[in-house]
Amino acid sequence: MKPQPDDVPPPSRTSGRQGIPGVHARNRGFSSALSPLIAMAFTAGMVFGGVLRPSFLQGWHAGILLLLIAFGLYVTWKRAVMIYLRHEEGARGEEQVARVLDALPESWQVYHGLPMGEKEVDHVLVAPDQVFSIETVNWRGQVRVINHKLMHGENFYPGYELKTLSDRADVLAEELGMPKGSVTPMVCIVGGRYGDYPGMKEGVWMGEIQDLGTFLLGEREEKPHLKSRSEVLKKLEAKMSEGEI
Repeated sequence: MKPQPDDVPPPSRTSGRQGIPGVHARNRGFSSALSPLIAMAFTAGMVFGGVLRPSFLQGWHAGILLLLIAFGLYVTWKRAVMIYLRHEEGARGEEQVARVLDALPESWQVYHGLPMGEKEVDHVLVAPDQVFSIETVNWRGQVRVINHKLMHGENFYPGYELKTLSDRADVLAEELGMPKGSVTPMVCIVGGRYGDYPGMKEGVWMGEIQDLGTFLLGEREEKPHLKSRSEVLKKLEAKMSEGEI
């Protein structure tokens, strides 16, 4: 018997919730924003210290050089801020989804920011009978699936092809000692609209954040039975320990 929506307790942190949602997105945003600033500062230092002779830095030459460097720093700073804010939006989206997942019954285990190679799965949810890998996208406007890929506005984003999402779920299943196809990949849209009815599309669940709980606590497609839930949880906890910050 599947848990009913009325069984959902208020959000709270328990031993079954591991990881900090959004922390990896913020770290990536900080490092991605800081790198061009450091490069620009290093370049400016090289110009002053090595490329140009001190005798050249006088009069209008020095003024033009300072203006060029100031303009370069301004442009680099604006780019760095935009990069960080984009990652910050992603982190806040993960936090919103985490609040929904943390409100599920105590028997459901949630792992936020599970490391997988060079990337992370935003959320891994272990229900009493099934495992879900959940990617969060905090994109404003309409999100559609065109040519088997997620499309936001007029843009496609690498890594959000339906096959890629399914393949990543299969890799996770293999690492957890589960059969291929037993982990359900999901994409939860925060801050935008999904241009179709929420549900499964080519093996991947697509929907908005308000649809998430209804799907998880409702009737779902049958998956291979979760034979050894305790072993799956042990492997997830080990992976979380390896990726601790």
